[in-house]
Amino acid sequence: MDSKAKPPATFERIRLADLRQGRRGKHHELVMPIVDEIADLRDGDAILIPASTFDIPLANLRSALTKAGVTRGLKIGTYSEGGALYAWRKTSKTREFERAGKRPAKKVR
Repeated sequence: MDSKAKPPATFERIRLADLRQGRRGKHHELVMPIVDEIADLRDGDAILIPASTFDIPLANLRSALTKAGVTRGLKIGTYSEGGALYAWRKTSKTREFERAGKRPAKKVR
């Protein structure tokens, strides 16, 4: 036996070209039609999604929308109020309507 022989592979090998690389979360079927609708919105328009439309918490819907948007290269803005979720396509023209990012921490004296 050759002392330089490699032991047999432990794990199955797969070509990278055969991998489906992309996020497909548990709310994918629910969220993708909404993302498609957001992608078609005009600048400055939003869609209103009543909380009663879906059987998941608004926070989970918001998260799923954001992740699905990232997967499609789409920046999605969201806002919730009174049991409704508003969603829009973020662009340079919508920036003035969006909340500012995180504020710098206050200095402790």
